[in-house]
Amino acid sequence: MLKLIRSKDFLGEYPIMKPSADLNEVNGMNKTKEEILIWLKNQTRIYGLTQLERLTTRNIAAQLNLSRTLASQYLNELCKENACVKISSRPVYYLARQELETKYQVTLIDEEYFNVADLVQALSRKPYQAQNFEKVVGADGSLAGCIAQLKSAMQYPSGLAVLLEGERGSGRRFLAQSAFEFLTDQHLNSAAARFVRWSVSAEMTPERQLAELFGEEQEGTVRSGLIEKAGDGVVYLTEADQLSAECQLKLAELIRSGIYTRARQTQPVLKNNARFILSLASRSAQALQPELLLSIPVHCQVPAFSRRPVQEREELVIQLLLKEQRKLNREIKMSARLFGALCADLPGLNLAELNNGLKTMCAAAYSQHPQEPVIVLKAMDLPPELLGRLPLSQVRKPSESTPLPVEQFRRQDGSDQILKLFDHLLESHRHYYNEHRVFAQFLEQGLTRMREYYDTIIFSTKEEDSRLVVIEAQIRRELDTLDLDQRLTLPPNCSFVLARMTCALARIHSSLAVWESQRQEAIQGCLNTLRQQLPEATALAESLTEKICGSLELRSQPLNTIFLTLNIRFYNQEPIRRQNCGIIISHGYSTASSIADAANQLLGKRIFDALDMPLDTEVGEIEKKLNEFIRFHSYLRSMILLVDMGSLEGIAEHLDCPMEVGVINNISTGLALDIGMRLSRCEPLEMILKSACESYQCRYRILARKQKERAILFTSDISVKISGKLAELFARSLPRPLNIRFIEADYATLQSPQERQVLFDRYEVLILIGPLGFHPENVNTMALEDIVSFRSMEPLNQALEGELDAAELELFQQQLLKNFSLQSLMENLTILNPARLLDCVYEAVSALQRQMNRRFQSRTLVGIYIHVSFLIERLVTRTAIESLADLTPFFVQAHRDFIEQVNASFAPLLKNYNVTVPIDEISYLYDYIENDRQDPSGV
Repeated sequence: MLKLIRSKDFLGEYPIMKPSADLNEVNGMNKTKEEILIWLKNQTRIYGLTQLERLTTRNIAAQLNLSRTLASQYLNELCKENACVKISSRPVYYLARQELETKYQVTLIDEEYFNVADLVQALSRKPYQAQNFEKVVGADGSLAGCIAQLKSAMQYPSGLAVLLEGERGSGRRFLAQSAFEFLTDQHLNSAAARFVRWSVSAEMTPERQLAELFGEEQEGTVRSGLIEKAGDGVVYLTEADQLSAECQLKLAELIRSGIYTRARQTQPVLKNNARFILSLASRSAQALQPELLLSIPVHCQVPAFSRRPVQEREELVIQLLLKEQRKLNREIKMSARLFGALCADLPGLNLAELNNGLKTMCAAAYSQHPQEPVIVLKAMDLPPELLGRLPLSQVRKPSESTPLPVEQFRRQDGSDQILKLFDHLLESHRHYYNEHRVFAQFLEQGLTRMREYYDTIIFSTKEEDSRLVVIEAQIRRELDTLDLDQRLTLPPNCSFVLARMTCALARIHSSLAVWESQRQEAIQGCLNTLRQQLPEATALAESLTEKICGSLELRSQPLNTIFLTLNIRFYNQEPIRRQNCGIIISHGYSTASSIADAANQLLGKRIFDALDMPLDTEVGEIEKKLNEFIRFHSYLRSMILLVDMGSLEGIAEHLDCPMEVGVINNISTGLALDIGMRLSRCEPLEMILKSACESYQCRYRILARKQKERAILFTSDISVKISGKLAELFARSLPRPLNIRFIEADYATLQSPQERQVLFDRYEVLILIGPLGFHPENVNTMALEDIVSFRSMEPLNQALEGELDAAELELFQQQLLKNFSLQSLMENLTILNPARLLDCVYEAVSALQRQMNRRFQSRTLVGIYIHVSFLIERLVTRTAIESLADLTPFFVQAHRDFIEQVNASFAPLLKNYNVTVPIDEISYLYDYIENDRQDPSGV
C-alpha cells in the first residue's frame, strides 16, 4: 500500500508517497516480479487487446524463462497490488493496468473481469471529462473568486467586459479560453462563435491597430476586423495597455453603446455581439485611458505562480508532466526531492518558464533512453537558469531520492474520492443486478466502500473550507433531532464526514451534474434496490437528507441518500434479523457512548446501544429512557444491561418487558467485546453471563422471561433451506414488524414427538405451516398448498388476530397472495428459470392426469407442481436425495403401471433437463396422489 507522509523540508508543504516494501517497483519489488511487470507493460502498450494470446500465463512464463507456477503466483500478486488486470477466461489473460488505462483513456475499477467482453465494456465507459473552468487548477481555491466573476460576466445579457491583471505566465490566457468554453457549454453563443486572441504591439501604428481590431474598407474592399471574426464569441486582447489612445477610446465607446464603425468610417454602423477580455501585466492598469477603464465593470486579479498555494503548485506541476507523459507515451518518474523543489515558493518563477523547463527536462531524459517504457527525470537536465534557483540542497534523505510515478505525488481530496467511491459502488451494483448475485454480497461491498471513504475523509484529507464548521454543526443538530424522532443511531463522526461530503459535492456541482446525468439510470437502480431490500433504512436516510438539504438550502442528492442508507444499515440492524442487544449504562457524559462505539467498530456490527448518565442524572430518568428503548425494540429476544456500578443493577427490576434480560456490572471495553462476540453468535444468555464472569470476575443475575415467545413455525419436506426462505417470504408480506418470531424447522425432526415438544416448550407456536397432510397434535396447522391456492385462510387469520387490525390484515393478504403465488414462489425458491420450469411441469402433470384418466384436486396440483419443480432442481444440481431403498422393490412390484404412467407423462420434461426420476420420488408422488383420493374436501 502507499502511505502519504507530509514533509516541510522546502518552503512549502508537499506530499511524499512512501512506498511499502511489497509495492515499490524499483527497490522493494521482487526482481522477477518486476521483470514480469515491465514485460507486461511493453506488451500492453504495443498491442492492447489485439493479441491476447501473448498475455497468457504459459506464454509469459516461456518468454521470461520461468515456471508456470511461479509466473502464475507473481501475476496474481500483481493483480492484488492493482498493477495488473486479470481476465478470468480460459485461458486466463493478464494486462498492465496503467498502460491499459492510458491507452484507452479510462479508469478501471476492478482488477478481475469474467471474460474479454466484460473488459471491453469497462474500457468503453469513458470517464467524465472536465469542462471549461473545471480544468483550471485552483478553481475552488485561489482562483475561485476570479472564476466566479468571469462566469457572471459571460452569462450577463450581451456580456460584460473583463480586465484580467496578472504577471506574465500566471495563466490569464487559459482563463480567457476557459471563459469562451464556458460560454459555449452554456449554449450562450452560436456555432459560428470564435475565440480570437490578439497580442497588441506598441510598434503597430494607431491606424493599423484600429484596422486590425475594428476592420477597414479600402477602394470598395472590406476587410473584417477581429470583432467581426469573433462573432458572438470572445475577443481576448493581451498587453491591452499597448493600445493607442484613439483605439482605447473607440473600444470604450463600443463597450458602452454596443455599436461601432470600421476604422476611419462613419458608416455603416455595426452591432457588436462579441464579449471582451482585456489582459495586462500587474500594475499596468493606470496606463489605460480613464474612459476605457470605467467602461470595464469586471476587474480580476490573477495571482502569480509563486503566490499560489502549495497544493495548486503541486497540481500544476503534475498536470504539465502528465501532458508530456501522454505525448511521449512513456511513464514519467521523478524523486520526491526534485518534485518538492519544483513546487517550492520561488519568487519570479512563472508558469511559462516552468513549463519550458519541464519540457526540456523530459526531452533530455527521453533522448537518453528512447526505447525504455519509463523515463526518470533528473534535476541536471533542467535549464541552467532554472536549476540554479531550485533548493535541492535542502533535502538529504535517501528515501526522497527514490523515483516515483508522477501521479503518486497527487494529493487526495474529498471531491474526487467521493465520485470514485460511488463509481465503485455503482459498479458493484451492476454486477449484483446483471449477474443475479446475493444482496448480502453487494451490501458488504457497499459497506467496505463506505469505510474506505471514512478513512480517506478523516485521516487523509485536509479541508480548509470555512463553511465546514457551520455545516457540521447544522448537520449534527439534524442528526440529533432525527435520533429522537426515529430511534436512529449513527456513528459520532457521521456529521464530520457528511459535512465534508456536502462541501465536496457543492464544489463540484457542475461536474457532478454531468456525472449524475451520465449515470442517472445506474444511480436510480441502486437507490431502488436499497428501497426494496432496506426499506426502513432508506426511508430514514431520505428523511434526513431532505432535512439537511432543506436547512442548508441545497438540492437533495441521491448520493447522500445512498451513503446514509449504508450508514444506517451498518449501525441499525433490521428488526427481523437483530435478535438481541446489549445496552451500556455508565456514569459520565460520554463514557457509555465511547465504549459502545469502540466495541461496535471492533465487532464490525451494531451490538451495543448506550445510555450516558451524567453525575447529576436521576436513576428514574435512565429508567424512563430504558423503557422507551425497550418499547421501540420489542422485537428483541433478549437484552443484556452492562452497568458500571452495582447501584445500577436494580434498574432492571422496574422494566416491564416480555424479553429475557440479563444484568452485569463493572463494564469495560474488554468485557463489552467479550459479551458482544457471544451475542453475535446468539449464545444462550446464561452461558454468556457465566463466561463473562469467569473471565472478568463480574456478578450477574437473570430476570426470566414472563411468558413464552410467540412464534410461527415453517417446515418443508424438501429442505430446511426452503423452510427458511418461506419464513422470509412470509415476514416480507407483513405490513409491519410483529412481536412474533418466524422459525424454520427440520421436517424429519418434527416427526419425532419428543423433538417436537422441546420446540413447543420454548415457544408458543401460533400456527405451523408445512406440507399437505402433516398435522401434529396440539398445534394449529396449515398446508403451504392452501396458501398458494389461497384456500381456507381462516387458520392464518386466527393466528394473527390481535396483532393486525382489519386494514392491516387485508394488506397482508394482498401481499401474501403476491409473494406466495406459484410463479413468485418459484422465482424466490429455485435457481432454474421459473417460467420455463413451470410450463414443463404443467405439461407433465396434465399428461399424467390423462394417463390416469382422472383429475387431481387444486391443492394437490399445487403440491405436485412445487414438489416436482424442486425435484428437477435437485436432479439438475445433483443434490443428494434421501433414499428409501428398503421400500423400492415392493413398490416396483405393486405399482408397475403407475411407474410406467409417470415415466411416459414426464418424458418430455426429463429429456428437457436431461435427468431421470428415481423410484423413491415416484413412490412419494404416488402417496401424494393417494392422499388426494382420501381428501374429498379439496377444490
